[in-house]
Amino acid sequence: MIKVVIFEDKRVISSIYPDPADSVRVAWAQEGPDCKGWCVFKETGELLYVVDKDDVFELLIRSALNHLDINGVGRSFCKNEAMYPGLYLLGFKDANDGLEADIKEFFKPCGGCAH
Repeated sequence: MIKVVIFEDKRVISSIYPDPADSVRVAWAQEGPDCKGWCVFKETGELLYVVDKDDVFELLIRSALNHLDINGVGRSFCKNEAMYPGLYLLGFKDANDGLEADIKEFFKPCGGCAH
């Protein structure tokens, strides 16, 4: 089973992201000893980039958004065009100079789901 851990420790983050600010976080996907990928994001809601080694893009984005939601962030956004195709598939919309999603709306059940 793939496990995702959110890293907040600057020493850990600096191993994959140079000079991390206090608001930078990493969602790290691991299965046993194998790293499946990671997502670097900010506590402001900005998604910076994803390294996807094993088709875990959606898992990493959902994990980052869940962390943001728990911490009271209402909107996520991305300016990294390399991430746009995957984010469009997840429901992110064009906005200003990038893509964005309302996090509460992102996690709402679909209208056709049984309650």
